[in-house]
Amino acid sequence: GLWVAMVFSLLSLLRLRSISPLQALRRDADPDVLRQSWRDVPRMLVALALVGSIVTIAIARSDGVQQGLGLSAAIVAVVAALWISAAVLSRGARRLIRGQWPYAVRQGIANLHRPANQTRPVVLALGFGVFLVTTLYLVQVNLLQKFTATAEASPGNLLFFDVQEDQAPGIDSILAATGFRTIQRTPIVTMRIAEINGRTTREMIDDRSRRVGPWALRREYRSTYRDTMLAGETLIEGKPLMAPSMKGADTLNQVSMEVDVAGNLDLTLGDTITWNVQGVLVPTIVTSFREVNWARFEPNFFAVFTSPALAAAPKQFAFIANVPDELALARIQRAVVDRYPNVSSIDLSVIKKTIDDIVNKVAVAIRFMALFSLAMAVPVLFSAVAATRRERMREGVLLKILGATRGQIQRIMLAEYLLLGLLGSLTGALLGIGGAWGLVHFVFDSAFTPVALPAIAIAAMMIALTVSIGLITGREVFAQTPMAALREA
Repeated sequence: GLWVAMVFSLLSLLRLRSISPLQALRRDADPDVLRQSWRDVPRMLVALALVGSIVTIAIARSDGVQQGLGLSAAIVAVVAALWISAAVLSRGARRLIRGQWPYAVRQGIANLHRPANQTRPVVLALGFGVFLVTTLYLVQVNLLQKFTATAEASPGNLLFFDVQEDQAPGIDSILAATGFRTIQRTPIVTMRIAEINGRTTREMIDDRSRRVGPWALRREYRSTYRDTMLAGETLIEGKPLMAPSMKGADTLNQVSMEVDVAGNLDLTLGDTITWNVQGVLVPTIVTSFREVNWARFEPNFFAVFTSPALAAAPKQFAFIANVPDELALARIQRAVVDRYPNVSSIDLSVIKKTIDDIVNKVAVAIRFMALFSLAMAVPVLFSAVAATRRERMREGVLLKILGATRGQIQRIMLAEYLLLGLLGSLTGALLGIGGAWGLVHFVFDSAFTPVALPAIAIAAMMIALTVSIGLITGREVFAQTPMAALREA
């Protein structure tokens, strides 16, 4: 924090070298001495130190150099977008004015492009604050929606697994005796990959030229068989499992592979995979790729076979039931464990509650960061507005001398800060929506849903904040006497 404060103040402190005693005594003397040249070596070194500090801090707070450089580039892109929008507003203000408009509106718009205007600093400070708050809030909304939708879509809250084939009817009867039933029964078969397109797993692991993930070749797969897709699965490519076998491959069983593991294995549609199912080789043909929602509270699989492929294989089952009554749930668990000690059970409602607690804590942290960013925007806006305080005061007093009323000066300031707030908030909100989409899509690997109302509310709040700060800092105009302003000039 100390280094950041120092490096950001050095550019302003360097200006002291160019201020002559006469400039200190008479503020309007030699105004050109304050103009800075990029050929000034100390100023260039400070500018490089400033940029280097931002990059270094970004890398230090990231998981790696690449992520830190990406964060730095994103910051530069946001600042550049805000700077360009401020420059466009400043230039466009000249053409925007119409003679038939009220004087206060014309004067307020003219303040956006006149010398010593505050368009760029206010738009940068305001826009970056809106960008941060909007990004944080939209990411929070999307993540909460994802968790909530996933939890609500889960089929049940009681899971039994390691259920042997001869134990399945008994668990069904226990559930039925308490007034509940099994809503999902999933067979699970253990296997490994033996060959892909005639090449053994050992050959492919040893072949360094083939980009195949060794973990996907070495791992033990727990797969299932069915002729339909679940609600948590999306067909990405190929034919669903209930479709007929591919032409010329009627003797082979069909298998649908999860899209990520298929990419790791470098699979394409029509490839053949031979599975070692507990000592029995089962050849299959890849007919489809699926995207799986692994967050759903139900058994999910990398490989799903058609029923004829594994129906005769040794298997175990996973049962899912929906038992909303906590007392009944405990009784069912006790009855199953007493009768079948090898069967394990999980109360999924406890896991859901734990996840809800974690999500709520994350939401509180995100809200705190958003409020903190908003709180930091207030002093930054005050400093940006105060930078042109002296010029504003002189102009306001001169308008009073020329006969402007207090209401006219307030309307001039209102028009100026309203336009600054609109542009800064709109640009920041659009950048925030883009930033939130990038985080949700690339970091959290989820679908992004734009939520307009929160973004509009944040922008409106920041516009009101900008106008309020502008009017508050302008109160000195009404307290300053014409004589004091003329003496200062």
